[in-house]
Amino acid sequence: MRLLTTRAASWALVAAILMIAPQAMAECLPWKKAGPLIAKNGLVPANQVYETVLARTGGKILHASLCENNGRFVYKFSVLGPKGDVTNHNIDARTGQF
Repeated sequence: MRLLTTRAASWALVAAILMIAPQAMAECLPWKKAGPLIAKNGLVPANQVYETVLARTGGKILHASLCENNGRFVYKFSVLGPKGDVTNHNIDARTGQF
């Protein structure tokens, strides 16, 4: 009987995690499709953030996207640095802060 109770509790925990996990995950849009979301939410213009990332890193942007998680918007960049290193940068889309 105790084994059944433990298994039931374990399955209940797994089910709860699976129900919560999708809500906690960020929804991301590719850079080229983010324009309407940027305009709708009054976010820092994408081209301004792009240029700031280029200036601060001195590298080449490999990937850029706009992500939203529970109402918080973040620009995400993967940058190939001048020495060949790849770094990831998250910029607050409302303020432009790194």
